[in-house]
Amino acid sequence: MTRPLVALLSLLGLALAASLEEAEALLRSGDYAQAALAYEEVLAKDYGRLEAHLGLGVALFRAGRLEEARFAFDQMVRVFPDRYEGHFNLGQVYLRLGKPEEAAEAFQKAVSLNPTEEAYLALAAALGQAGKAKEAAEALRKGFLPERSPAYRLALAQALYAAGSRAEAVPVLYGLLNQDPKAAEAWELLARILAEEGLKGRALRELDRGLAQVEGKARARLLLRKALLSEAPEPLLREAYGLDPTLWEAAFYLGQTRLRAGDAKGALAPLLAAYRLSPEPQVAQALAVAYLRLGDPKNAYRYAEEAGPPGAFLKAQAAYALGRKEEALRLLEGVSALEAQALKGALLLELGRAEEAAGVLRSLYESGRDPQVGVNLAAALVALRRFGEAELLLREGAGAGPRTGRRLVQPGLGLRGLGREGEAERALRQAAALGSKEAQALLRR
Repeated sequence: MTRPLVALLSLLGLALAASLEEAEALLRSGDYAQAALAYEEVLAKDYGRLEAHLGLGVALFRAGRLEEARFAFDQMVRVFPDRYEGHFNLGQVYLRLGKPEEAAEAFQKAVSLNPTEEAYLALAAALGQAGKAKEAAEALRKGFLPERSPAYRLALAQALYAAGSRAEAVPVLYGLLNQDPKAAEAWELLARILAEEGLKGRALRELDRGLAQVEGKARARLLLRKALLSEAPEPLLREAYGLDPTLWEAAFYLGQTRLRAGDAKGALAPLLAAYRLSPEPQVAQALAVAYLRLGDPKNAYRYAEEAGPPGAFLKAQAAYALGRKEEALRLLEGVSALEAQALKGALLLELGRAEEAAGVLRSLYESGRDPQVGVNLAAALVALRRFGEAELLLREGAGAGPRTGRRLVQPGLGLRGLGREGEAERALRQAAALGSKEAQALLRR
């Protein structure tokens, strides 16, 4: 959490020079560039002026000149090593520069000089950003006092959760909720922990207690958490999204719920809303699925591309639907999922690379005996004129029911194309016997 820079409001016993007064007036007016120049003038005359070092760093920070601000506060801590403000503000600059390790070092010094709540919170934030969750939790645990604010207690519970100490976070959360029963984030985290501990029923009861206390937009996150634990999530997700239209997760899960129910059309609006709010890869992936199911490969391709590596298979499916078979094949390189390998085999077959197709489909078929894979493998074997192996595969798949009958048409057409009318007729009759109307129509021609 980035906190405002500490500013000295007054220093007792120090008379301000006119130039320092002017610098502070410029800082208050928001003219940070001129304020920085004025503070530099003061320091040029007296490098031991604490107010000028602090003012210069603040002016540069607010102007977005972070490296210059870093230097200014670094100079301040060198000249005044025992002043809390310099170390705390230096830590804030390091955080903004994306250097959490250096920020944590500065905040640790600030804590040692003055163990304020803001210093402990800043130290924990820096350690968390540095990937040191356990150290962040330990810092907040060390700084915990009975008079700490609800914000501190919540930060401690969140740090404990991030560090894997879920059970230890629970009493902290209950203590916080006794102090502030309207703390929606605390109710949400408590329910999450209880659910992860296998106490789903208790988690739902605590969420209901929270919903009885929390008002307004803050209720949305509690409704979202309840929806994720519910057997019927859609009404809760609709209510959460209605309360807080900026809560992209509610819109996303609403779309996901409808996708799972087979309603791709109904999923589209909430998924698009979620994407506008936060174009996360998982949202783009869900949109690609929805557009594929709706027969819109162009948009499916676009969102699959936005999803990055997780969307590779969907992008290949969209490219295939757009007739770009070679591209689809390239996109499947390195994708090991069974569905991806099945599509790869089918693509190789359609591109006339029967030997490669047979190699891919053979191992895939042997791992799962999927009838569709078997039919494609049989078609590849027919193209390679390995008719005996193909027939064995067709016979093996004959017991798989009416859907297999429809799939057996392809090898029959392959045999007919090779001029093997007798064998083609036998394959088509087998397909017709299994319920394929297409095979029955072909036999009547």
